[in-house]
Amino acid sequence: MRQTKKPTSSRPSGRPRKGPTRKSPARRKRAYCLVVNYAECWNNIEETTKLADRMKRRLRRAGWDCYLETADDWDGFEKQVAGAIRKRPYAVVVFGGDGSVRMAGNRIHRAKRLMGIVPCGQFNNIFHSLYGHTDPELALSIIKEGYQTKIDTGLANGTFFLGHLISGVVPAMLEKMGDKTLPKMAMTWGKIAGKASDDTIPRTSTIKVDTYTIESQPLMLNVHLLSRLMTLDMAPVAAPDDGRIVLVYDKDGTREMISKYVKELKKDKYQYNEGIQMIRGHRINISPIEGRTWQIDSEPVEFTGNELTIEVQHKALRVFANASKKK
Repeated sequence: MRQTKKPTSSRPSGRPRKGPTRKSPARRKRAYCLVVNYAECWNNIEETTKLADRMKRRLRRAGWDCYLETADDWDGFEKQVAGAIRKRPYAVVVFGGDGSVRMAGNRIHRAKRLMGIVPCGQFNNIFHSLYGHTDPELALSIIKEGYQTKIDTGLANGTFFLGHLISGVVPAMLEKMGDKTLPKMAMTWGKIAGKASDDTIPRTSTIKVDTYTIESQPLMLNVHLLSRLMTLDMAPVAAPDDGRIVLVYDKDGTREMISKYVKELKKDKYQYNEGIQMIRGHRINISPIEGRTWQIDSEPVEFTGNELTIEVQHKALRVFANASKKK
């Protein structure tokens, strides 16, 4: 092959270049925006502030720029997230619970940014499902390591979600637990589930998972992208990046069935059988939806119309990855 010589300048060597010289553009420093929602911090505000300050120090010691924004209410938090994204950072790190992560995640995924999560809420189902724990110190380490991956997101009649969509018994359980500390005993969980079942009216539903159709009157109707709900592993087959959603429901269940199911889940002993069903698919349709109470990522939501369509957006959101968990 014939080789060509690199073109040489006709200007004599050693003679200074005349006129202004063009400098190469400065390389932009990696920037992180930390956004804290005090309105959803289950830990006290002082502890959450210490966490955020610790994260900021670690990132700056690593040589990165870091900005910290805080909000005392949900409106302020939404504005802070929008302002953080306008700065076009490398990553936006959310300090809060599942509601904060969902709200921020919706904006972050549309802006094609990277999201970090530091669990500070009551349940932290999203973080627990992704990383296997709810330790804030683990979150700081994962973010500092810098590995990343992509996870699925969901749309329920166009409403964005990351973890779950629920109706029936589980919202009733959440109402009964309120802001109290989560019970430790499996028997207590079972009693709460039993009382919630008494307060839940089973409604006839037609559920279509891809091409499979179900006619049922479930007390519990859950749709999962991620496995954890109320800290319980309610959808163990759910994977964060397989492009599928998981339906968990009882086939014309009873109070005793639901109570036993929740109690055994708390013990990590429940074996799915004919009582509680799990079905995976790419798309779920539920009708009718009138008269049902719905929650998305533990936050109340209302739907209009007579049918609910749930779809998956495959690997639509970038998040930090736990490298040690992969090994």
